[in-house]
This record gives sequence, structure tokens and C-alpha cells, in this order.
Amino acid sequence: MNHAVMKSLGKDSSERCTRSVLWVVALLVGLSLIFPSEAHADGWVSGFIGNAFGGSGGGGLSEALKNRDTLTYGFNIGGMSGGVLGAEVDFGYTPNFFGKDSGVQKSGVMTIMGSLIAGIPVGGQSGAGIRPYGFFGVGLLRRKIEFSEVFDDISSNDFGYNVGGGIMGFFTTVLGVRGEYRYFRRFKSDDLGRKFDFSRASIGIILRF
Repeated sequence: MNHAVMKSLGKDSSERCTRSVLWVVALLVGLSLIFPSEAHADGWVSGFIGNAFGGSGGGGLSEALKNRDTLTYGFNIGGMSGGVLGAEVDFGYTPNFFGKDSGVQKSGVMTIMGSLIAGIPVGGQSGAGIRPYGFFGVGLLRRKIEFSEVFDDISSNDFGYNVGGGIMGFFTTVLGVRGEYRYFRRFKSDDLGRKFDFSRASIGIILRF
């Protein structure tokens, strides 16, 4: 891995970061205006744990740095209008994303996504039941890599999207479990034409209110 390649990945500017964050904030404000009161009538908060897998490191990182079956965790906050259409904010963090090959000492990937979500509340919006759902949204993909040898540490903030689906299963009106699959990808390739993407499979506890 040459220094020019590493510099290419690490040259994200403060302007780029600010633009990405502003996009996320604008999206979340817009979603809150679309679903002001209905989201409180059928909202939820959930915490999850799972695996990040597949995809590619991008930015000139070698095949050895591809993400391989790595622990990830986070939480979601969302709500639906009539139990069918709604919005959600997802936060996820994957420590040790790039492993410890090729001189990597420490790494991590953080995602913050605002998404539109659609589902069908089988069994209604109270009591026991299930809700299959799908979603699409945009937000921030942040990567950080610390090297143990000669390379400079890398930190990048990129605008990306996530898409996927899953099932919410409720034992009672309040308590349930949630399993889902998400695919994340950066919109823009780096200077060498490489992409950055990965998948996440997770399961967690969901509280409905």
C-alpha cells in the first residue's frame, strides 16, 4: 500500500464532513415534520447486536483489510403513521472493522442513518403480533483507522445510504424482538474509483410506545 493511496483516503475535509452532517440533520427534521403526532402513537426504541460482513474497505485498502464477520452494535428510534409508513433513525458502530492486518492497530466504522420505513402490522398495533418491514435512507458513514507503523492515521466522513428489511415480533403491546438485514454504501467512490460498502445482520430487543 503506497503513501499516495493512503493520503487519498485520508484527505476528507471539514467541508465534506459538515455537508454530510447537514444532510442528515435536514433529513431528520423533514421526517419529523411528515410524521409529527402519529409517530408517538406507534413509536419504538430498540437496541441491537449483530455482525458486519462482506463488502470492501475501499480507499486503496488491500484485500486483507476487507471486513470479515465483525461484531457490531447500536440502537434505533422510530415510529409509524397507522402502523404502515414512518421514519427511523439508526445508529451503529463496528469496532475493529478492518481487523489487524497490514499494520492496522485499531479501526472502527460508525453509521448514522435517517430512513423512511414501510411495514404491515399483522395482528394490529397493540398486543402480540408481527410487522415485516422494509426501508431506505441516507446519512453519514464514518471510518477511522489507526496504523501501528509508518502510515498516517485515517479518518473519513462520507455521505451514503442504507437499504434493507426485517421483522418486528411483539410478545405484548410494549415488548418484542427485532431482526433485520441492512446494506450500507458510500455514494461517491474515492479518487481511485473504489467503493466502500458492507452489510449488517442484527437482532435486538424492541420497546413500543
